[in-house]
Amino acid sequence: MSSPSPYSSNTWSAIRACGDAVEASFAKSGVLFTMGGEPTFIPHDPQGPEWNTAALGPTKLGYARRFARQLIQTAYPGAVILETSGKHYPGEPLPRWALLVQWRADGQPLWRDITRLRGDTEEGEHTVKHALAVITALAGKLSVPAAGILPAHDTATPDACAGYVLPLDHDGGAWISDSWSAALKTDSAALFPGDSLIGLRLPLGSLGEKNLRRALTIEVKSGAVTIFIPPLLLEPYLALVAAIEGVFAELNLKDGVLAGYAPPLDPRLPTIGFASDPGVIEVNLAICADWTAYDRQLDQLYDAAEKTGLTARKLQLNGRATGTGGGAHLVFGGPLGLVSPFFAFPALLPSAIRFFQHHPALSYAFTGQYMGPSSQAPRIDESTFEALYELEIACAGAEQFGSPQNFALFDLLFRDLLMDRSGNTHRAEISVDKLWNPFAGNGRAGLVELRAFETHPDRPAMSVVALFIRAIFARLAADPFKAPFIRWGGELHDKFFLPAFVWQDLSAICADLRAHGIPFDTEWLRPLWEFRFPKLGEFVLTNKPPAESKEKPATHTVTFRQALEAWPLLGEQPNGGGTSRAVDASMDRIEVSVDDMASLEKGLLLVNGLPCEFRPLDPAAEHGPAAAGVRYRAFYLNPALHPHVPVHAPLLIEWVDRATFTVVAAARWHVWNPRSVPYPSRPATPGEAVARFAERWEVWPHTAGQPRLIQKVDFPPEGRHTLDLRRYPAQFR
Repeated sequence: MSSPSPYSSNTWSAIRACGDAVEASFAKSGVLFTMGGEPTFIPHDPQGPEWNTAALGPTKLGYARRFARQLIQTAYPGAVILETSGKHYPGEPLPRWALLVQWRADGQPLWRDITRLRGDTEEGEHTVKHALAVITALAGKLSVPAAGILPAHDTATPDACAGYVLPLDHDGGAWISDSWSAALKTDSAALFPGDSLIGLRLPLGSLGEKNLRRALTIEVKSGAVTIFIPPLLLEPYLALVAAIEGVFAELNLKDGVLAGYAPPLDPRLPTIGFASDPGVIEVNLAICADWTAYDRQLDQLYDAAEKTGLTARKLQLNGRATGTGGGAHLVFGGPLGLVSPFFAFPALLPSAIRFFQHHPALSYAFTGQYMGPSSQAPRIDESTFEALYELEIACAGAEQFGSPQNFALFDLLFRDLLMDRSGNTHRAEISVDKLWNPFAGNGRAGLVELRAFETHPDRPAMSVVALFIRAIFARLAADPFKAPFIRWGGELHDKFFLPAFVWQDLSAICADLRAHGIPFDTEWLRPLWEFRFPKLGEFVLTNKPPAESKEKPATHTVTFRQALEAWPLLGEQPNGGGTSRAVDASMDRIEVSVDDMASLEKGLLLVNGLPCEFRPLDPAAEHGPAAAGVRYRAFYLNPALHPHVPVHAPLLIEWVDRATFTVVAAARWHVWNPRSVPYPSRPATPGEAVARFAERWEVWPHTAGQPRLIQKVDFPPEGRHTLDLRRYPAQFR
């Protein structure tokens, strides 16, 4: 069951009004600005490598087929499912699969009965006889000679029919075919060895110069009739899909599979993609003209996912709830066939680069647990030492361009700077891999991808994040941002890994949006901030005035929250004949905040016997909130940095009275089960996860009243906000 929306109906009405203001701002600036995204989903009980680290597995394709069919039934009747090749990475023998849900923008049905297409991965009952009947009937429907149909066989089993081949293309007026028998000098096509569909293993190199080199193939895979569609333009593709369904209906055939090539991108054929990605099913949204369309599509997607048994929430063993672990990248650009806004308005991308660099909260507030320099989306100033210096020159160069300009040259301004430390241009917070990439067939799309976003379990919250970022682009289009880069240095992680300073930065962004006529309320981001930085526990302290004083007792709250931690990248290690690089995930960080610095006049905080140093959110204020971080080794890991440093958990947290130097409140924070026994499995429900998480905060009255000797602790320039327990001898074991 889905969780209730974190927003009331009145709040959601205000959010929609803000969306209208964003679109009005774009219209006033003359910017056509589309958006999309890549939310990811997992089963409620994710088991096995395919739902943790592996891209492929035994159940993922079945889930994707059911997911796609459910989406069609509830939101896109008349759509079709095309199964095609997805990403292909080094070391993987075959490309990953991808499913495309396609429908006609003119409202005409593309495929009328979705039950005629496969909705699972169970073994079917079809045989090669069914395959021959389908391809023979299809040749007749397309008015091409059935004599061109050729059986195909694998070289290892020449006597077994693997399927059938029909040379097929469209000349713009009619379907055309060919006979390959003479060129192949045989009555059966010998396929290249492999596990791919036979449409990808045809002996095209053995054909003559005048032979047609495109073919429709048909075979039976897992008992399902599988048709492979050759590369076609849109109109022939639509006609062929309709002809295939007509044959299926005439033969009363169900559970077939359409595979092969999709036509070139075209606004007349909106498409949603389902891709096999490590640990998740990734969904590539169709292009959305505005935020309202994005919100509607996201709502349809989350609804179909829930009905399929999928979720965007992962419950960890220790009770913490997170996103799926996969990305939810936001993609921005322009309508297909028109000039990208990043080309039409050359100051837009430099403005975004500068604005994101000024506001670290945009990098850390909405991403996943794996973040920082070694992650999939490092910030500009987490990549290489010289990146900021060189980007200043690049941004100035981009703003000197006229419009229209040399797209390839504009792309080259940023391609070799927006990347990670290894030079990977895809792994960057702001990725231009699809702007005008000369090395990728689908890379010249005028798109910019923002990658520091993880799928949020609640659809309205995920949608609000997208509106927030779209609002920022509307503000930048109306008033380009030209402030010079900030050299954050060590403060970048030391300060902005703490929830209080992230919230302060988000508040500053929202105030800037409001100053530019976009009424975005900071409180709309509160559910996302609370989810990202869950509360661990608190001390409620009462400072009693002297007996002769008439002052009332003052109550102060000390709040403990989960903070952020970047996992350092370790060196290369041998791995199965190659090399791999691990990260040190043994480190963790929490934040301690006080609602008023006045409480620090009466007491101080010790963690494992060492004092924290609170930093005010407003350095110029005498009163107000302040926060401190605590960094510690959560568990033992090999390999990891600093093997001599012990595990610091459970943390002993004590509030000490400054007048008597005695403990007045204490608790212990456990990384895992406080009973020191393994959890048998993941939490079965969100409620069980909440209970597990809550029990990790253990009130600890055993040290109350004990005296404490306060040690002197140095805070280096890179860690003024954070007490790093690794730097000091262990006080408590």
